[in-house]
Amino acid sequence: MREHDIDRNLVSNIEMSDEMRESLIQDVKSGKRSKDKRFRYSTALTALCVAGVLIVSGGSASAAYLSYKNRVENMPQEEQQEYAEELKNDVYNAGDEALSRSLTPAEKLRYVELQDAYYKDGVFPEENMAFLDTLSELTPDMLAYVEEDNKIHLPEGEMSDEQILQYIDHEAKYMHTIEENAEEASTAEAEEVDEQTKELEEKFDTITLEVSAEDEEHFKQQTKELIYDIFGEEVDDSWNYDVYEMDWSGMEGFDESEDGYEVTWCESDAPNAKTYQITIPKSSDGLFSINVCGMEVFAECEDFSWEDAQAYLPQGEETVKNFVKEKFGLGEPDRVEYYEAENVDGESIDCSWITYALYYGEDYVAVSWLISTDEVSSVTGKNLIKVD
Repeated sequence: MREHDIDRNLVSNIEMSDEMRESLIQDVKSGKRSKDKRFRYSTALTALCVAGVLIVSGGSASAAYLSYKNRVENMPQEEQQEYAEELKNDVYNAGDEALSRSLTPAEKLRYVELQDAYYKDGVFPEENMAFLDTLSELTPDMLAYVEEDNKIHLPEGEMSDEQILQYIDHEAKYMHTIEENAEEASTAEAEEVDEQTKELEEKFDTITLEVSAEDEEHFKQQTKELIYDIFGEEVDDSWNYDVYEMDWSGMEGFDESEDGYEVTWCESDAPNAKTYQITIPKSSDGLFSINVCGMEVFAECEDFSWEDAQAYLPQGEETVKNFVKEKFGLGEPDRVEYYEAENVDGESIDCSWITYALYYGEDYVAVSWLISTDEVSSVTGKNLIKVD
């Protein structure tokens, strides 16, 4: 009874049927990469990376990466069975939590450092995380998965580096088990896909285009500069980089203003690695967006109820106005609107950010502001943000 804490509101602003939206959420929760190109490469999936359920990979494989792959792909039979049993018990009941408690801010920061060491440098724990049958076997200082309640129990005190590495290792192996299960399920279900779904998939294939080597290099340099100019971070060729051309105008209900390029930069192959996703519009009146996500980004962020978050609205508005003035040369907006965080059912949920929409006539720039760190995590704008 596992909950991956996916914020369903993240995909609620995309035009789709309730069935399609729910299917997308369930596919991502179950570790499946969406076959729907619109969501596989859309900016909505950037936010889903925060949940640690989407792995973006690419580029050449390092020795550390191959070492990690060897570790998860060649688990002993007994260990494979343990993860298979955990997956079998995982019915994604939204009323339950995956962990016995949340990671502390200090644990999150060490998690980020040790996750880099795990995936980039091949630093693995000395022992595997314990698998227990019953809660009676658990002690206060243990880190263990307990089958009785299908939860990962963290020690009552701060986790040691070894325990955090065990937890990261468990996540990697569990994700590998999910992916293997999804591949088997996809093969079994392939013949059952109805004609309408096949048609839709084929249509998405036609609007998702590979770019030329020349364009790939152009967008690589362009987005490196955008990331530095907007977020002050230098990404380099050690990061995974990917770009696709998206011709949405080939789909019913879309026009040429929505055509563009989807660019992704991911710091490593880790599920919670820092990731930038950028939409570059083809036309001057198209939609530009840039987002940053990953545990490193949100490690020091606290969650607030909407009631408590409203006390920070003036501070956030000032930060956002200064941000768009400095980065895009935009002055005082005609009006500012902000939005309460809601799930797909329209219910208020706790959130670590507030999204502001700054209107200039009919045009707007939407900016997500992280309350705890007083930083911006995403920007979306039409007409007002020009990209050379």
